[in-house]
Amino acid sequence: MIFFVIRRLAASFPILLASSLLMFWLVTISGDPLAALRQSTDPNREQTMAQLRQNLDLDKPFLERYLGWLQGLVNGDFGLNRDGQEVSVLLSQAAGTTFRLIILATLASILLGVVAGVVTSVRQYSSLDYATTFSAFLFFSLPVFWLAVLLKEFGAIRFNDYLERPGLSTFGIAAVTALTAGLGSALVGGNWRRRGTAAMGAAAVALGALVWIDSSDWLSNPGLSAVALFIGAAVIAVLAALVVAPLSEQRVLGTAVLSGVGFIVVSLILNTWIENIDWWRSGLLLLGALALGVGVGAALGGEIVRPSAMRAGALAAFGAFTLVGFDRVISAWEPGRTVATIGPRTPNLDEPFWPTFVDFAGHQVLPSIALALVGFATFARFTRASMLETLNADYVRTAKAKGLPNTQVVVRHAFRTALIPVMTVVAISFATVIEGAVITERVFGWSGMGSLFIEGLEETDPFPIMGFLVIVALSIVLMNALADIMYAFLDPRIRES
Repeated sequence: MIFFVIRRLAASFPILLASSLLMFWLVTISGDPLAALRQSTDPNREQTMAQLRQNLDLDKPFLERYLGWLQGLVNGDFGLNRDGQEVSVLLSQAAGTTFRLIILATLASILLGVVAGVVTSVRQYSSLDYATTFSAFLFFSLPVFWLAVLLKEFGAIRFNDYLERPGLSTFGIAAVTALTAGLGSALVGGNWRRRGTAAMGAAAVALGALVWIDSSDWLSNPGLSAVALFIGAAVIAVLAALVVAPLSEQRVLGTAVLSGVGFIVVSLILNTWIENIDWWRSGLLLLGALALGVGVGAALGGEIVRPSAMRAGALAAFGAFTLVGFDRVISAWEPGRTVATIGPRTPNLDEPFWPTFVDFAGHQVLPSIALALVGFATFARFTRASMLETLNADYVRTAKAKGLPNTQVVVRHAFRTALIPVMTVVAISFATVIEGAVITERVFGWSGMGSLFIEGLEETDPFPIMGFLVIVALSIVLMNALADIMYAFLDPRIRES
């Protein structure tokens, strides 16, 4: 596996070198950086032009300029812009903002798209399948800039009006209850009696929860009690065990429940420590949760189901960690105009970690949704097609004929094989996400790499443009290398070849 990774990364180097040469040539012929100064009547025009020639190395031949830029690039020097500022400094600030947006949007689109694709392939030609297909084509067809404008109007301006005085109307309760009933019926599938039972159960749970929320002051002062945390962790643990193995595997189920509930106990003990947490402590807490799940699985799994128990324990502990984080975030929220439309953060904000995280999420949510919805459409449709092809394979039919539970057949046999072509889409779509980020940053007022790139084009400033293109090319090549590595991880035949 290690030699496979080294070969893939080594093969990426000549591609990066050739693409950088081509991009540098295209940038140098795209315009004249001195064009505006040639028509200027400023008495210091000659001195300004001389300084600009020095900053941009305009007096050197093309090949010498390229080799000088490449040598500086190896040392982390991206050159100077028109104003004499170091591009590496500008790029490091802009890249942090852009990749914060891109990474979260990509992860959300992959997670939601793959889950939707798997569920709709299992429930082919159901109402859920039709609704997901329609939504996928709709989101894929919408221009990113128009979708971003719609989100600003309905997801920020009008939704913030609601957040200032949150509450539930009778129509809202009825609509959410009906939607929940339909979703429950579509997810369960089967004959009409089974779907009807699932719909009524989901509707009863949703109606009871909404009536309680409306009658209490929960929307103005949200938060989860200890009982709710334990119940939520137990539900997540059952789902985690169901994904890994049949519920009849008591060791796996017990490991998942013990890991999830155990982490809730730990979080209650460390309540004060979590209240004053920071990013480093949250990372340590996550590692501790995963270690707890893996450790419980190793101790209780036995020799036969120990790997499955460890995976279920880790999933359950991670779900409990997410549940605790969600509780802290909604507890730190205060009614008001939470969803922001401009910038990645509130300037000069000096608050503890959790209120700062609420501000972080309020600025992040709309641009991430704008980018994630397009990716969601791609991943959902491609995963569905790949899963349908895999579910009709002979080895999947054999697994079903042996009497294996349907969940185990789908997750452990079909899903892993279906992910192989999906990895190609992940690598290719990353370039699309970066393209969309350039537009989304302009709409939402984020000063990231997109702004740096557009300003470089407008001012015919070559080195900021090259810095943007190098980062993008490097990211795409690394994503393709990561996709090749994932191929080998998912299919040992590729690794051996």
